Amino acid sequence: MNSAHAPNIAYLDRVMARDRLAHAYLFCGPDGAGMMAIAKAIAKALAHPSGRDDVSIGTADDGCPVCAAIDANTYPDAILLDVTHSLTSQKEARKEIPIDDIRELKRIFSLAPAGGAWRVAIIGQADTMSWDAADAFLKLLEEPGERTLFILTVSHRESVPATIRSRTVILDFFDRPRTEEKVAALVRRAVAGGIPDVLALSEKIAGDPPVRSAAIAVVQDLLRANMHAAQTPDDRSRLARRLARVLDVATILETTNVNARLALDVLLLDSMRDAHIIKGQEI
Repeated sequence: MNSAHAPNIAYLDRVMARDRLAHAYLFCGPDGAGMMAIAKAIAKALAHPSGRDDVSIGTADDGCPVCAAIDANTYPDAILLDVTHSLTSQKEARKEIPIDDIRELKRIFSLAPAGGAWRVAIIGQADTMSWDAADAFLKLLEEPGERTLFILTVSHRESVPATIRSRTVILDFFDRPRTEEKVAALVRRAVAGGIPDVLALSEKIAGDPPVRSAAIAVVQDLLRANMHAAQTPDDRSRLARRLARVLDVATILETTNVNARLALDVLLLDSMRDAHIIKGQEI
């Protein structure tokens, strides 16, 4: 898998491990970005027959019959739907996903899964849904079933209706080389710039979970570095309390529906204040 997508994969692995998957994700990126492979890897991890807690996106495919069935699009609890793969009998080539497919998807997902299994619907080229199909799919998103996951792939997020976008977690799969380094530079620049820069950065990254997680990791690294550089026991104790708070907030962000923008505001503003705790320390 593309190493540039490591932050997205790490984020998805964390929420899977904590059983905090959202009910719908919108993967945005160009053809060849590997979005379909990642979507199928998620389905494999959720359906893995071993039931191991340490199964991840990178390790799920071990050649077992379940993984082979998901690759072949024959596994009943992992459904692939796009202009080529249909849930209804279609002899002619088509250019859109019709409402009949969404109705059939709704019917399938209305049935109780066997043994509490996850059911995953991967909708490739989701922007090719007809208007009535998109409207019917919106109703599925509004009332998701338990242990039901929808993964949509598109080239650009704006290509699907805003009503659908607003009910998904959006992950960008455009190449973003050295994401961690770029985020670190953004955080350092914002913290050094003052309150307006901090709040602007918080607004920019609050809706991007992988970048948000990377920013929190940068704040943690800054705090640890400042603790080592602190001149007094009081400063070290204060920074240690800050670090504990950051770790708590990071956990809350990934395990609850807390307001991400507000949480980031607090963390980044604290980091800005910490810049003045260590005299002469640049952040």
